[in-house]
Amino acid sequence: MEAIEKIIQQLNEQAAAERQALETKEKQRIEQEHQAGLTEIEAEHEQRLQKSLQAVDQKYKQLSNRQQVETKQMTLNQKQTFLELLFEDAVEAMESWTPEVQQEFAEQALADLKDLKGELTFVCGEKSQEAFTSEWIAAQNKVLPFQLKASTEVVNNQAGFLINDHGVQYNFLFRTLVQDIQSEMSYELAQEFFA
Repeated sequence: MEAIEKIIQQLNEQAAAERQALETKEKQRIEQEHQAGLTEIEAEHEQRLQKSLQAVDQKYKQLSNRQQVETKQMTLNQKQTFLELLFEDAVEAMESWTPEVQQEFAEQALADLKDLKGELTFVCGEKSQEAFTSEWIAAQNKVLPFQLKASTEVVNNQAGFLINDHGVQYNFLFRTLVQDIQSEMSYELAQEFFA
């Protein structure tokens, strides 16, 4: 009986050792699977975190670029407004010239038309009627190589004058003259003022 007990004891010891080995092996397998799953979760988390950081960085760059563009546009608009006000001030300054200064300007402008001949129509701007009287036109007719005939029409809400040479019009309205200079010189003035 002792032999049987010894065999049973050996079988029990062998079963306990196998069970212990199996338990250890299973624990190692479970631990490895857990570690692998944990590593995979951490990798996925890191990948999502990197994507989120990239998206935030890209969004920041877009917002920063948009803000720079808006700032540049606002600055450009302010510069454009400044130039427009500058030219508008020039028109207002010319419109406030005394009749004598307007006459001097007109005399100089008419002298530059020395190649014209015959009778030309002088159309006065509404704001310059005090300067360009019939007496002044008569005085000009004595010194010019052409004759000016005063028109009964006036150019509403304008200062300066027009010369009509049988359908060809020479425009000396102050606003038009300043607009011509504005279209020619805006870029140069912007470079000078804002460089």
